Amino acid sequence: MKGLTISSVLCWTTLFVPFVASAALPEQASEIHGRQVPNQPKGVKEIWSPDGFRIRYKEPGKEGVCETTPGVNSYSGYVDLGFDSHTFFWFFEARHDPANKPVTLWLNGGPGSDSLIGLFQELGPCNITEDLKSKVNPYSWTEVSNLLFLSQPVGVGFSYEKKQVGSMNNFTESIEPPEVNGITGRWPKITPSKIDTTKQAAKATWNVVQAFYKALPRLDGKITSKSFNLWTESYGGHYGPTFFRYFEEQNKLIDQGRAHGVKLDFNTLGIINGLIDIAIQAPQYIEYAQKNTYGIHPLNETVINYMKMANSMPNGCQDQVASMCRDNVEGMWYSFTDRGVYDIRHPREDPTPPDYFVDYLNQAEVQNALGVDFNYTRTSNPEIFAAFGRTGDWGYPDFIEDLEAILEMPVRVTLMYGDADYICNWFGGEAVSLAVNYTHAEKFRAAGYAPLLVDGIEYGQIREYGNFSFSRIYEAGHEVPYYQPLASLQYFNRTLNGWDIATGQVKVDGNYGTSGPQRSTHTEPYVPLPSETGS
Repeated sequence: MKGLTISSVLCWTTLFVPFVASAALPEQASEIHGRQVPNQPKGVKEIWSPDGFRIRYKEPGKEGVCETTPGVNSYSGYVDLGFDSHTFFWFFEARHDPANKPVTLWLNGGPGSDSLIGLFQELGPCNITEDLKSKVNPYSWTEVSNLLFLSQPVGVGFSYEKKQVGSMNNFTESIEPPEVNGITGRWPKITPSKIDTTKQAAKATWNVVQAFYKALPRLDGKITSKSFNLWTESYGGHYGPTFFRYFEEQNKLIDQGRAHGVKLDFNTLGIINGLIDIAIQAPQYIEYAQKNTYGIHPLNETVINYMKMANSMPNGCQDQVASMCRDNVEGMWYSFTDRGVYDIRHPREDPTPPDYFVDYLNQAEVQNALGVDFNYTRTSNPEIFAAFGRTGDWGYPDFIEDLEAILEMPVRVTLMYGDADYICNWFGGEAVSLAVNYTHAEKFRAAGYAPLLVDGIEYGQIREYGNFSFSRIYEAGHEVPYYQPLASLQYFNRTLNGWDIATGQVKVDGNYGTSGPQRSTHTEPYVPLPSETGS
């Protein structure tokens, strides 16, 4: 690296663009895949709504899959909106008093990432062990809420437009005729351009959620609360604000008698390590690479100076947000370091968290219990990722505007960021929180950082005023609940139930605010995490 010149950096950037395009995707599936066409599931039940939508479902917990807590029900299957729209869902009752608990919709980002990532690796009722066994997660968010996971948009995970049998080419990830060497199985067939923007995804997801709620009395009659929360992650910084605002617009149409549907009572919006506004967050890649609080600074001065130039030059990052920012500012980390992008303490080669759940989902008994007949080979769909890229969805300025509109509603909004994540780092999240303009923006900015305490232990710092908060969680990467499960559960619980997030001891109102220093300066010594490769 010492002999690196700007010209060599410029040449290299033209070579790594395809790699950068995939860099924002979560870790890909393991090398072990299902190698046969799955059988048709047995015992699938159906519910038809008055609108002509169909819910196909099974109860996987009764077959020993995932949530096995006695008396706690779960349902998985498909919401069929038409002949070419089949969205996979998995619904879990709260472990305690589900009848009076809210429903929380969880969405992973990508775009094209499966929400089963969040289920199995972060906050769902079970985790998968290396020997492909399911174990109960005592820190599941079902401790305090009913949870709905959707694989969206169609084409992600088990969701599909149509079915196709063939062999997956491991290099191109394309489906080839069964006789061609590869992995034979059944795969989703989609048209990626059908849903290739966040706004289109919001409309599609609203329709799925409405179909689900209309079927809910027959699916699980004990769930009567209309209190609704949306929590999301990563590209969910786009999804969350736009979905929530679109859902609220539909609520108003229902109120006005201009639309038919189930009105939802919006309670909270939570975004974990979210990409909200790339123009605001892009310069923070440079800052984080130099000043992260772990003392990990692998980029030399030449590369840092190039990143600064690429960010500010004419026709650079700030002029061409979606492409230049990601390739020539964010992307330097991918090209010139061997550090993880989702957890800088980890070597890039080591999957963190491990994705054992992929192989778990390829077991015949699990597929039958879930009511699916697809192979599960990847946690993210590259076709959908590319389709969103072609529309420029990454760089739209709408998302922070949607966030500002939501903050004028009686809804609690929180931004939670793990401080070891590079790709959606907390420097950028903090910058967004301070850039948001709404009625109480100045009071939010004036609020100081308070310690985030659980059982007397400090897990992070939080700035909060009224219905808005931003937090930095210590020793956590991109998927915060994986790293800090207890703190994340308490954070979620406090947010949903109207307590201050810092201590969980104060019932908040519109005038509550934290006090403390204006900057979060806590540092952690860099201790290499356990490595699967021995690096």
